Amino acid sequence: MHPSFIIVGVARCGTTSLFHYLNQHPEIGMSKRKEPKYFSSLDLDLPHVGPGDDTVYSTVITDEKEYDDLFTNLEAYKIIGEGSSDYFYYHKTVISRIKEKLGDVKILVCLRNPIDRAYSAYNNLIRDSRETLEFYDALELEDERMAKNWDWMWHYKKGGLYTEALKHYQQEFTQVKVILFDDLQSNPKNVLDDIFVFLDVDRDVSIDVSIKYSHSGKPRNKLIEKLTSRNNRYVYNIRELVIKVFPRRILELLASKLFRKDDLSQEIRENLYLYYHSDIEELGNLLNRDLTFWK
Repeated sequence: MHPSFIIVGVARCGTTSLFHYLNQHPEIGMSKRKEPKYFSSLDLDLPHVGPGDDTVYSTVITDEKEYDDLFTNLEAYKIIGEGSSDYFYYHKTVISRIKEKLGDVKILVCLRNPIDRAYSAYNNLIRDSRETLEFYDALELEDERMAKNWDWMWHYKKGGLYTEALKHYQQEFTQVKVILFDDLQSNPKNVLDDIFVFLDVDRDVSIDVSIKYSHSGKPRNKLIEKLTSRNNRYVYNIRELVIKVFPRRILELLASKLFRKDDLSQEIRENLYLYYHSDIEELGNLLNRDLTFWK
């Protein structure tokens, strides 16, 4: 069995929530692991060398049989999928890899205001004690970090340039559906109904959308900071064990109380909007949707 649809990204745009929502549908079988990153890993210079990057790529699947094994025992499902949030960013190499192995699969893309996405990626690394700089300083060092071969999650600004990658996916696959994070947050039922039509599965299914997944931000105390750090391999192994043992919804409910985010300054927001302005305009034209609310 192989996936017939893929959530290709983008990280910090609701992909984890969407993965878990779809996994509740009785006709949809999701891979045993989210973020296998198989198709992106084949052309990357691994391991990446940023702080904590080794913990990210210790779980990446680079072996074809191991990837295929993610979809064993899913024969009873009408449609099978996986989700790897860096497939969109690495579209230049990933698309040919996907087509070679899976053919013309259905593609789901989650997009978000790129300014908020960049800040969320930053807060994700703050949560894991990987990022130590203020956001402004981290933005200034982005090109240097990229040159040193740090994981793409550190590419705060560049990770929010969407138009080129979306055009590439639309050119190479006949069925590409774009989901906006704003819509998924404000009206998840309508979004899921549209996705179920796109995937050709039953729409009359109740999905629990009360849990928001993958919380990020600054830990509220030193204990939480230590427990969520990716910089200590022993602590990280305990963290991964906890994730496997306890129900994900319980952990997400706890996480929603354990982290906080500072407001993004208006100055940084305005500077980032200037950086993204032309890409947002082009994307709006491509989607035939007014995206000025992303200001």
